[in-house]
Formats: sequence, C-alpha cells, structure tokens
Amino acid sequence: MKKLPLLLLCAAACSGKLPETQVQNIFARHSFEAHAPEKISAALKKGGGAGLAELDLRAAVLKDKLPLKARPADKNISSGLLLGERGGQVVLLAVFPGSPAWEAGFREGDAVLAVNGAEPSAAAVGSAIGKSTRFTLRAQRPGRPEPLEAEVERGGFFFPKVFSFCDRESRAAFLRLGLFYEGSAEAALAALKAAADCGAERLVIDLRDNQGGVPAEAAGVLKAFAPGPGPLLELRSRHAEYAALYGAEARGRHAGLRLAVLTNARTSMAAEVFALALREKAGAVLVGGRTAGSVSLTRVFALGDGRGLRLTVARLLPPSGANLEGAGAAPDAAAGEADGAVWDNSREVALFGDPAWQKALELLRPGVSRR
Repeated sequence: MKKLPLLLLCAAACSGKLPETQVQNIFARHSFEAHAPEKISAALKKGGGAGLAELDLRAAVLKDKLPLKARPADKNISSGLLLGERGGQVVLLAVFPGSPAWEAGFREGDAVLAVNGAEPSAAAVGSAIGKSTRFTLRAQRPGRPEPLEAEVERGGFFFPKVFSFCDRESRAAFLRLGLFYEGSAEAALAALKAAADCGAERLVIDLRDNQGGVPAEAAGVLKAFAPGPGPLLELRSRHAEYAALYGAEARGRHAGLRLAVLTNARTSMAAEVFALALREKAGAVLVGGRTAGSVSLTRVFALGDGRGLRLTVARLLPPSGANLEGAGAAPDAAAGEADGAVWDNSREVALFGDPAWQKALELLRPGVSRR
C-alpha cells in the first residue's frame, strides 16, 4: 500500500499574519484559561502563532486537516499467545480466540514443555518465537494425560485493546486497558467479572502505552472500584460545553480488591488521570514509570484561510483536583524501562520477565509494604 505523507504543523505555508480579531474571539469563547486581550495581541505581535504558545503550551497553527494515523505495520505479526512465568514454569498466560495459537489447540494456563524441541528458557523463547514466522510448541494442560504438540504459524493477529487473565492458585488477575475507546468500559467490566469468578483478590491493571480516549469510558471502569459515592474524574473548563464531572453513585462491585497499576511515559490523558484516581480512591499502588503529563483536551478552530488554531479547552483532573499537566504522576515503585513502549505490537513475550509486572505481583502479596 502506498504510504500517504503526514500533514505536519504549519511552517512556511502557514506563517502568514493571523486574523487578530478572530483569534481574540476564539480565545474568549473556548480557551481553558482566560487571557487579557492585550496579552493575546502582544503574543501575536511577538511571534504570530508560535507566540500564542506562551499563553497556552498546546496552542499551534495547523493546516485545515489533521494528520492521518498510520495503520499497524504488516510485519507486526503474532501467534496470539502471551507467555509468562508461574511457580518456576513457563505458561501461556493468555491465548486469544481466533488466533493461530488458539486454532492450534492451545489454551490459557497450559504449561510450556518445549519450544522447537528445546526447554523454554528466556533465550529459547525469544529466539524461537520472536524471530520466526512459525514454531513448534509442546504444552501440558492441567488434568490432561497427554501433552499437546503442534506447529503454530504466526500471522497478522493483534492483541485486543482490552483483555484479562487470571491465576486461580495465587488469586491474582491481570487486566490490560490499552485505550478507552467507545465500548471499552463494557469490555473491561466483563473482564473484571471473569476475574471475580476466578476468585481473584489481587488485580494488576496495565495502562502502559494507553494514550487516553473517551473520558466517560474511563469513568465507567473507575466506578467498579469506587469505595462509595463521590467524584472520580473531571473535565474542568471555564466553558460549560467542555466541562464534565463523572462520579460514582454507590460502592463499586470490585471495591476492596488489592490493586496495582502499571504506567509508563506513554500513559497519557484519561489513562494517567485514571491511574491517579485509583490511587486516591482505591489505594492502588502505581508501578513502572512516570506518566506523560499530558492531560489537556484540545480543539482546532478554523480560521477561514485553510488554517486552524489549536487551543486547550479543558483539562482532565483526578478526584483530588491535582494538575498533572507537564508533571505526570510518579510511580510508587519504579520498574522497567522509563520510556520504552511495551504494547506497541503483539509480542508473545511482552510480559515474559517483565520487571514492572513482577514488581506489581510482589507488592500485592499479603504482608508486603505497598509503598
């Protein structure tokens, strides 16, 4: 497929003088913070569109069309299984329905005996699965007399944005929230019910690489952990059309679970506010890296000449009202790569030996200090 060039922020093509009256009106009707007209005039005279960034760090002059989002690369292939370690064994933490591994007969909880005939060490797994389009897996299912051995051919399969798995023996569950898209709250609540049915008492929520999405969906998941009625997430603005307050009406069904939340530098917008809300309201411990510090909701307003003015119109806040813009939320326990992406593709070994995941499980053990 021929790649389309990205439409970039305006440079020379958009360096013409901005219509001051129109810019003043846009600021007055939409900007998150109030600015005196003379300050806006001074900023325009000083640097045009670039000067406005002194009033609003997110302000920018754009072309009339936003950049197109790239599709996942075709080379991002996966077998649809997720490997991990339990009790000194390599196991299949998850096997996604419809994936090549699922069609080959493997299921969540199977203990891996061999990969391509070799013992499933970290090196063998990384070499056999991560660098090949097909591999032979031998695994033992609990309660099944004979192991299953089958060849798995990796294909164009991608992990779902929301999924979970559970370990009945340790009563620990994992919930991946990759994006708060329309309908994600429903999917997350179904995953939480499955964890409860499994007897989970501890839950690790992975928000790494989650760049936000729909605040109402994030709030819909937060309600499940609310200790009682009260605010959970706010879109604060001086303009009513951008403001919203989301709260819980009662104690959530999953309130009381011991929680750990995995974050990194790519956790942003609704996701980082979600993480801090869980710490403030449900006592969750944050593990991983500091979040992005990007919680400003922006909109682009047409200037009528093929250009648009981007402004901050609202800011996402946790229940305490803490401002994360530019600062982010610091983890209670640092672990893993500070800036590295974890879920940028569907790697089978994403959690295999993952220090943040292991640290979270350690902190959730009974009797272990969580700070």
